[in-house]
Order: sequence, then structure tokens, then C-alpha cells
Amino acid sequence: MDRPELSAAIIDELGQLFVSVLKDNAAKLVESDLDGMEQRVQDMERTVFGRVVEQAVAVAAATHSGDRPMCAHCHLPMRLIAKKRPRKLLGLVGGYTIFRPYFVCDSCHQSAAPLDEHLGIGAGALSPGLERVACRLGIDDSFEDAAGALQETLRIELPDEAIRRVAEGIGQVAESEARETIALAQGGQEPLPAAEVHPTSPVLLVETDGAMVHEVDSKWHEVKSGLVAALGPQTRRDKETGRTTLVMGKPSYCAGFERAEAFWYRLYVEACRCGLGSKLVTMILVLGDGAGWIWHHVPDFLEFDGVEVVEIVDFYHACEHLAQVAGAVFGEGSAGAKVWLEGLRWSLERKGVGPILAALAELTPEGAEATEEVRKAIGYFTEHAGRMDYPKFIARQLPIGSGAIESACKTLIEEREKGAGMRWTEQGAQSIATLRALHKSGRWARFWKTHPQCRRPAVFPGKPSKPLASAKSEKLAA
Repeated sequence: MDRPELSAAIIDELGQLFVSVLKDNAAKLVESDLDGMEQRVQDMERTVFGRVVEQAVAVAAATHSGDRPMCAHCHLPMRLIAKKRPRKLLGLVGGYTIFRPYFVCDSCHQSAAPLDEHLGIGAGALSPGLERVACRLGIDDSFEDAAGALQETLRIELPDEAIRRVAEGIGQVAESEARETIALAQGGQEPLPAAEVHPTSPVLLVETDGAMVHEVDSKWHEVKSGLVAALGPQTRRDKETGRTTLVMGKPSYCAGFERAEAFWYRLYVEACRCGLGSKLVTMILVLGDGAGWIWHHVPDFLEFDGVEVVEIVDFYHACEHLAQVAGAVFGEGSAGAKVWLEGLRWSLERKGVGPILAALAELTPEGAEATEEVRKAIGYFTEHAGRMDYPKFIARQLPIGSGAIESACKTLIEEREKGAGMRWTEQGAQSIATLRALHKSGRWARFWKTHPQCRRPAVFPGKPSKPLASAKSEKLAA
């Protein structure tokens, strides 16, 4: 078959349309300031280029295979019921009406337009390009603000509810794919194809923490975030602390509302993506606070033959425990508390846990509250003593602070899902979190090449039990 292309006659017709539109707007175009000129040209563009898209689709339809498709449900040949069934779409450069063959299955009554799949057109009235832009805006800001940004930049008006449906629907596609990899891992199989595994360093950093999201049941629910990144071999020297540490590479992120063990499968998949289990990786560094759910599952998911696992409790969380003791024993904000705390921070960094436990044992707290704080601190530093060998870790140029995951909790979750008045269903919050993790991991463009819009389910609004006070409240998902 010859290569499909626009005929000379069609190109001439489109050229004449452009000239006609330009003539109609010429006078008003030069009367405007530059902002007005650009807006008018955008309007002209939508008139002309929308027609260009329609003609290009018509050529594609004429050259597309006319074979009868097989029904995806009952696998019987489908019957042609319309050679040129119209479909209206709103796109980045205009509104389009496209015409394509339309088929139906006489057995199960499913319908299909094969050209839609060929062109990557999903459900709804948006073109793939506009759907991608709306989705990106919807995961970056509130759906209301996303609609405003779309109107101001591209002069396209979409309801915030439409943007919510697109973003959450595409997010469900991404989450479904993530759960498929998790299911493979749970079944003892390799969760990712070899092409998606990219080991770059012998040392992997794994960090995880949690943040809270307000759901429609008026309760706060924890969403766990995780990152995996290569460490080194490059190093950097921190001017403030004077410490030299291995440089962290591009992180791979994940986020999930599931319980700890199920979430660890999600984090394990990201570790595999960065090379866990490959011959290159010889050390896993796990950084986190003192939460038991973090450390309890490390052996099950990260221990491999020939791979050293190093566990480090975040230095600054450890210091926070000392600060609580100082405030309870010496008085919050007192000079005595400050002197005691500063001395022990220095000792913890340079000598480890030994001097800390000795100092805690020497305290004579007054009152039940102070006594309890000391007791908890002794238990905390005793339990995590091996994870607080900071002099050893510093000597190996390993990071001792989990600032990267704390930042990830803010950028992945809190910046988008913790706005004033926002209430989420778990499914809606998970969908947006999964997309934000995918985007910040650098996999956004590759994800869209798979045409997720063709797999997007319908996402409909729910009914709030009472009005939401904030003008920026998110619409509720079913």
C-alpha cells in the first residue's frame, strides 16, 4: 500500500482556509496588544488546525484495514453497521468531527471502532493529547486550579469534574499495572521485564515513611511513600556538617494506602527496578525512623545472598527523642535542656549509642511524665543501637539522614492531597499518588506511549454527605 498522505487538493483547500481566516481577523489582530494578538492567533489556530486534523484522520480512515474485527468478548466476527460513523472530539488545536467504520457483535452486542484504537482514542470526548495535558495539570494542582490553568494557557475550557475523571481514571490504569507487578512478586516471580530493570551502582538506598490524607469518612488515613535510588560512586561534602557522603542518583518512587506488608511488596518492586537481585548490587542501605513496620519487613524483602544490608535510623529522629527527654526532665526550652541536648547530639554522631544510654541512666527525673520519657528513650536507643552506629556509617560515607523520603512525602502526597478542605476516597487518592510517583520517577513519557487513555475506566462523581467549605475542595470520587 502506498504511504498515506494528504492530497495536493486537500492541502490547497486548507491553505485557502488559513488565508480566509487570517483575512477575517487581520484588522482586529493588529489593533490588539501582544497578549491580545497571541490570543486571537490561538483562536485562529483552532479553526484552521482542527480542520487539518479532521482531514488527516480521514486519510488514515481511508487507508486503514477494512477487515472485520473479531469481538474481544466472544471472539466472533463483528458486523459493519456504519462506514462513516461520526465522533466529536475536543483536542489541543481545535474541535474535531472524525468519521470511521463502526462494527457490532450480533452475539453479545458489543460495539467497536477499530480506527479509534489505531489512533489511540480512549473513552470520552477528549483527544489523547488534551487528555494527557489535563491529567498532568490534575495531578499537579487541585482540579479547579487545573481547569483554570488549561483555560489560561491553551484557552480550552474544561470543567474541573472532567479533569478529575481523566486524572483519576488514568491513575487507575497506572495503579492497576502497579498491582500486576506486585502480584507477580507475591507469587515469587520476577515482577518486571528485564528492559525495565536499570542497575547503575553497587549500593542501593531504600527509604520509606508515611503521611496522612483526609478521606471522605472524615478520618485521616496513612499513605506510605517509598523511594529507591542508587548511591555513589560520586561523593559530595556537606558544608554545614563537614561530612562526605555518597551522592544519591535519580530516585524511583512509590506510594500506597495498603498495610505495611502489602506496601513492602510495592517498595520491593521499585528496588527490583533499580537492580535489587542483580549481580551489580552488593549493598542495600535502609534509612528510616524508628517505626516498627519499617524494620520488621527488611529481612523478608531485601536480604539476598552476597548482599550486605545496612540499617540506619535517621539521625535527626534520634535527636528528636533526646529533645523530648531534655524538655521533660530539664524543662521545655530551658538552658539546662539545651546544654544537655547539644552535648549528647555531638556524642551520638561521633561516639554512637554508648554515651547516650549512659547519660539516660544517670538522669533522676521528677514526676511520672518525665520518668516515662526516659524509660521510652532507653528502650528506643537500646532497640536501635545497631542502627545508630553513626561513626561507622559516616566513616563509610553513608548518609545518616532520611531527608529524601521526608521530602518525598511532601512532594508526592501532601502538596497535592492535603490542601484545605480536600476530602478523598481511597481509590481517588491512590490514583493521583500513583501517577505523581510515576511522573517524579521519570517514567511519565514512557507510560503515555502505551496509550493508557484507551484503558481508562469511567470515573463518576459521588455524592458528598455535606457541602465542603473550601472553594478548592476536591470533587468526590465514587
